[in-house]
Amino acid sequence: MIEQFTEDDVLAVPAERVVAAIRRAGADPRTLERSAARSGFQAPGGELLLMPAADERLTGVKIATIAPDNPDKGLPRVQGVYVLFDSSTLTAVAVIDAVELTAVRTAGVSMVGIAALGGARGRTAIVGTSVQARAHLRLLVELGWCKDFTIHGRRAEAVEELAAYGRSLGVEARAGTTADLETAGVVICCTSASTPVVPDTLAPDVIAVAVGSHTPTAAELPAGLFKDAQVVVESKTAATTEAGDVIQAVAAGTLAADAAVELGAVLRGDVPIDPTKRRIFKSVGMAWQDLAVATAVFESEISERG
Repeated sequence: MIEQFTEDDVLAVPAERVVAAIRRAGADPRTLERSAARSGFQAPGGELLLMPAADERLTGVKIATIAPDNPDKGLPRVQGVYVLFDSSTLTAVAVIDAVELTAVRTAGVSMVGIAALGGARGRTAIVGTSVQARAHLRLLVELGWCKDFTIHGRRAEAVEELAAYGRSLGVEARAGTTADLETAGVVICCTSASTPVVPDTLAPDVIAVAVGSHTPTAAELPAGLFKDAQVVVESKTAATTEAGDVIQAVAAGTLAADAAVELGAVLRGDVPIDPTKRRIFKSVGMAWQDLAVATAVFESEISERG
């Protein structure tokens, strides 16, 4: 029987379990080899994306669609499903809502990156007001890592809505200013912007996270921010082909072409982190991360059933 998991089922998985699953997979040196690159197919209404990955127990593929005109039709811009298979027989075992899975996965990867770079401290500035921004705020609160947030965005209404959501979780949250960005301990960018959304004057020991783009022409972080920074990426191959923030910093000469290190190396203790430096984690989203979270959702259901 194929199990069905809704967005509520995905949200029900504790943040600690999500982060542990991603950290465990990220530290495994075999993981990147078992994760295929994102592939896209142009359809009449937009783009169809496929992201497959496998491990010894489970194999999965995310099938997602991006339809730019959907909001005008009252429909979601991003939709999709995640299909999970038993690795030994390739029998389908589960279908999971991919929209919430992606939100939780992206935020979970950021949490792993933040912890690897020294951990959250002080106030967190969240740039963006999307589903991704909401997921990042929720996980930070659920993990108990931050109780003070500033929210930054283009629309005051959306900023206040996200800040109110934060306050409903029992933390301080308010609309932020440029000065708040420059003094935050952690800055997380969750936007669809193609040009930088923060200044290059963030604190000299800030942890800056960018998750909003996965194309060479889009960058949420300015190239100047990378000067003398310690930069961590999920995969050097993905970073040099998809991470516009990294690609543009290299082109500008503020980041050496071989300077970025992979998250796995940091998680395994192969690369030390300098907490006195500005630290940047750039994520483009990879198939192995979806599999890690899908597995956590599936196993959570199994454990609940005994």
